[in-house]
Amino acid sequence: MEIKLNLIPPYKKEEIKKAQYLKLIIKMEAILSVFVIVFFVFLLGLGHILDLNMEIVEQGAEASREKGQYEKIRHYDERFKEINSQIVDIAKIKGDQLYWSNMFFHFSQSILPGVSIQNLATKDYAVFLVGKADSRESLIAFKEKLERDECFSGVNLPLSNLVSKGSVDFQIDLEIREECVQIKNRK
Repeated sequence: MEIKLNLIPPYKKEEIKKAQYLKLIIKMEAILSVFVIVFFVFLLGLGHILDLNMEIVEQGAEASREKGQYEKIRHYDERFKEINSQIVDIAKIKGDQLYWSNMFFHFSQSILPGVSIQNLATKDYAVFLVGKADSRESLIAFKEKLERDECFSGVNLPLSNLVSKGSVDFQIDLEIREECVQIKNRK
């Protein structure tokens, strides 16, 4: 049988116990510190991953905003093209517009007393007049006045219209110069 003798004084026993508790506390603290460090590293990694995800989401949102802006720009660009096309069409129509009021103004200046116009027809720049004159002389004077006018050319009065001396029914064919009906009437 073995006999164990404890020759250590009680204060030393107390110190040994305290040293063992201290070693145990230090070991527990070290283990706890390792867990805390691992936890903080985990939190830092998780924060970094969340930051990356947030950047990706922000880039996606910014891309969708830019896409929306590009869509708006494309819409406005198409709208501008439509409007410009309409403006070009209007300018063409306006450029081709004939101002017949100029012709009527010049006719009113050329008509003499005793000459009346009963019918007037146009085709392109050709004008056909049908009317009645009191006398052959007033009809000839009317024809000469039309020939002198800067708006008219190619005034054609058939000789068959000059057969009777009084109350002459006539037909005159003439051409209107393009410049006369294309320029807006100057007031």
